[in-house]
Amino acid sequence: MFSQNDGGRSINKKGQDVNKENKVQKASPRIPSVEELLKKSKEGKVDADSMWLIIEHAKRSGLTAIDLQSDGSCWVLEKKVISGVNASPYVVKYISKFPNQIGENLLSLGREKKILFADNSNFARSSINEEKLRIGVSSNNGRSVHTSPLISFSQYPDSFREAVTLVLELSRTMPVNKEAMGILSAEFVNPSQVRRLTVLQGQKLIAVKDPGKDAKTLSAIIAAARMPGRKVVVSDPEEWLRVVTYLNYNKRGPNVNEGRFLISVGKQTYRVYAEKTAEVR
Repeated sequence: MFSQNDGGRSINKKGQDVNKENKVQKASPRIPSVEELLKKSKEGKVDADSMWLIIEHAKRSGLTAIDLQSDGSCWVLEKKVISGVNASPYVVKYISKFPNQIGENLLSLGREKKILFADNSNFARSSINEEKLRIGVSSNNGRSVHTSPLISFSQYPDSFREAVTLVLELSRTMPVNKEAMGILSAEFVNPSQVRRLTVLQGQKLIAVKDPGKDAKTLSAIIAAARMPGRKVVVSDPEEWLRVVTYLNYNKRGPNVNEGRFLISVGKQTYRVYAEKTAEVR
């Protein structure tokens, strides 16, 4: 038997207090499914303040690179391929800022995960007769980098294709930059390949110091290494002289201003490609 006291409690026949209010039930957390986690990972945007696009034209007729800097300026690099063999030097154009927030809009779209990670794209559909595009975005001077696969341009959403097309149309009237001396790009070299390249093939490995995460500016070589696949314009004569020196490191014969060389940055090894630009008179 129970008796009621003034405090809203019941006392049973054994003299024990029993709280009449419902006890709070501990809610066990719901574990999301794999499908839900994958969907969530593709929502939203990545953190980025700069962006680059690599466009391979149909029938391997050439390449266009759009390089949008964190300060709003943009480089547009164009190279034509004749008969699928002979490639012309890069024509380099530059603009300090696009009008009507065109650059900001393109960067905003490129940061979207569903676009950057090419959601629902069928890679096997791309053919030699189609234009292909790869996106790259970065933040904090290349400390955070994301890139997309190279897929058919037609597989990207309409809003993104329209933004890219608008930039390409504007690039037709952009002035050619006379200060650009060369273009650098880099790719990561697997540690297992380094010994074969250096010891067995005799390629020189050049140590290059990274200025650290707090550096406000980067040399073209470090920028290319931090952001593999990005086309980095070299417009400083001293930097280009360093590139030419690395290209001809311990080599006999006349100096070359195109080619590739190996660098080590910390524990990582990169193959750096150097390409000359078209002479502008």
